[in-house]
Amino acid sequence: MARESYAAVLLTQGEHRFYQLAMPSDILGSCTFVSTRDDDPENGFQRLLDVKRAKEISAYIDSGHGTIPTSVILSAQEACGLEYESRNKTVSFEISPNSFLILDGQHRTYGFKLAETKIRVPVIIYDGLSRQDESRLFIDINSKQRGVPSELLLDIKKQADYENTEEQLFRDVFDRMGVDPSSPLFGRLTPSKRAKNKISRVTFNAALKSIYPALTSRSSADIQAILSEYLASVRDQIIRNGGDEDIILNSVTFRAIVAFFIQAARRVKDRFGPEYTVENFDTVLAPLFDSIQIGKLSGTSQAKILDYLDKHFKGEFQL
Repeated sequence: MARESYAAVLLTQGEHRFYQLAMPSDILGSCTFVSTRDDDPENGFQRLLDVKRAKEISAYIDSGHGTIPTSVILSAQEACGLEYESRNKTVSFEISPNSFLILDGQHRTYGFKLAETKIRVPVIIYDGLSRQDESRLFIDINSKQRGVPSELLLDIKKQADYENTEEQLFRDVFDRMGVDPSSPLFGRLTPSKRAKNKISRVTFNAALKSIYPALTSRSSADIQAILSEYLASVRDQIIRNGGDEDIILNSVTFRAIVAFFIQAARRVKDRFGPEYTVENFDTVLAPLFDSIQIGKLSGTSQAKILDYLDKHFKGEFQL
């Protein structure tokens, strides 16, 4: 077996000592493995590899703009014969498929392996760990670190120039509703984080995605105005029937109500033409809300709420 040697820094944190170094991505891919619960029910602790995610990492690296500075964390196994030379500050080890167990970074490692571009990867190597130590470190690493909220990532996409056409449209509609005092969502939107009794940008985008094909011919100002009229009508119907208007701020309920917009708007257009006003929405929605239980708009299933509305909406229709 070949033996590799790299400059390394020895660090101590708490009761653990580890080495910090940079390892070529092809070497990293050839000397690491994971231990999943499926492969090893007794001692395994890793999740199954998501190949799609690894391929996305590979494509990102090969794009020429990719950079992933986060360290891959490894546990040296007996097969690698890890040695540290304090005088030269280097670590050396044998290259074999069982040299290092991956504690964190299996998708990055496999993505690097798939990429045609070879890079140097920041690596942390623990030595002398028991399987219990490895399992505990895996738990600590994955429970103590917190991922960036999806709300924040979506909110800064514009700044990073990463938004697609659909996201740009949804952003503009969201922002318009957030600053328009006449909007039923004024003061009830939260752009970059989750908040109680507020609609996040993530929930808003997911809701509009369900009706996006019907929106493409309209400007963001038109969409904001029409949706505001629709949501104001829904809010008024809920209040008129003794419900709490804040029910629409539940993320599941909100997505269902927005998905139902197509049915309501079609009925308005059939009866009044493309005049999407609160009054016209009230005319087509009032019989529906008089026939349903408002409490059933609150639940954990968007599909069930939407099906409930559809069934009663079709049932009340008369020529």
